[in-house]
Amino acid sequence: MIFKVKAPSMDSGEDFNPVEIERQSLDYKDCSKRFNEVSRDYSKQYAHIYSARLNTFRNILGPLINKKWSNKYKILKLCDLREKGEPCVIIGTLFKLQELKPSILKELSDQLEIIPQPARTHFVHETDTVVLEDELQRIKLSGLCINTDEIVTGVVVAILGSEDEDGIFSIQDICWSGCNLQKPLPESTSDRFVVLMSGINLASKTADHLFSLNLFLEWISGFCGTSEYQEEISKVVRVIIAGGVYAKHSNDIMLSEADVIAASEQVDSFCAAVSATAPLDLMPGCKDPVGIMLPQKPFHYCLFPKAVEYKSFNRVSNPYECDIGGLTCLGSSGEPVKDIMRYSKLDNEIEVMKKTLQWRHMAPTCPDTVPCIPCLDTDPFTMYNCPNIYFSGNAGEFSTELYNGEGGQKVRLVAVPDFCETKTIALINLANLECFSMTFC
Repeated sequence: MIFKVKAPSMDSGEDFNPVEIERQSLDYKDCSKRFNEVSRDYSKQYAHIYSARLNTFRNILGPLINKKWSNKYKILKLCDLREKGEPCVIIGTLFKLQELKPSILKELSDQLEIIPQPARTHFVHETDTVVLEDELQRIKLSGLCINTDEIVTGVVVAILGSEDEDGIFSIQDICWSGCNLQKPLPESTSDRFVVLMSGINLASKTADHLFSLNLFLEWISGFCGTSEYQEEISKVVRVIIAGGVYAKHSNDIMLSEADVIAASEQVDSFCAAVSATAPLDLMPGCKDPVGIMLPQKPFHYCLFPKAVEYKSFNRVSNPYECDIGGLTCLGSSGEPVKDIMRYSKLDNEIEVMKKTLQWRHMAPTCPDTVPCIPCLDTDPFTMYNCPNIYFSGNAGEFSTELYNGEGGQKVRLVAVPDFCETKTIALINLANLECFSMTFC
């Protein structure tokens, strides 16, 4: 789909003379405090974040269990399972045992005299199994209620069932956390748009996408079209770049210091040009010059001597959450979604994002297979509020869907395409959550 505005016609006699049009604006608040202020004590173990996650979701799942199964069944910890065949509810973290999962032993295969295996991009195997664990122990699961191919390690869930004579817990039913309550959409009588883009890849050795990037700059700056068309463009109230600023996620080559220095002037000039005409939120990605562990801190200000002169330029974290005109916008530059796709048979970004809403957690595979800060008391990736807009950057192609939760929640899901590959951005109308793509070529 394309951006629904009136395209300029050279034959219509419309006025192409420059006119002064003011950029529209909406109230904005950065809500990423939990990502920015997370404890960064690298001497701690990762058990703390799993413990914090489990404790948080015990509080979330308690009322949902009572609503779904009333008070018919006891809620037990694994160490309290005594009576075989007696139905009960257990709460724990799913752990997926995968034969193909990378390990340090395989990486040291030469030393161990094992034949090296070819590199893999997906690690799902028919022998994969799932166990449930809490602070003290784990138990094997059986039953058809859980599709092993569509879950990953790190999801906290409540399970109704009973332990059999072999010590395996037979599942009768499952209670997922689901979406939290959502603020109602603010009433709006006029269109206001947010631009989502990612993967501008300005440290690339090729320049194939730079022409399209310059077309985008001219478009967002209002240097094209009739005055009527420019008025439509003025309704873009914010631009969010979801990672991939210096290098693409799919690029296996890490940037050297020389690459960063060489590209920084171009990155700074681009950000300054956008910030001069519209508010810009710049998120880092896994190949950008910031720490690789999630949540990633914002870019250092010294990389942007020109752009930081604009109050409209915001260096933000990854993941990133903000409030735009009363709408909650949450997203990442794509690492959690891509990792879930590697360890499951979910092959579509939108389907993965639906699952994370069902799990109420945007990065369950942190810290198992995604580098993550060893947080102590909280898990910053828990979705405490149900977003109105939920995005994931650096996707292979543009896709979108309006997700409807069981409690009436409406979430606009957006897979933001890699601009370097697709020359495409996403636009969301904040008045009604309609979403369109626009290609520059």
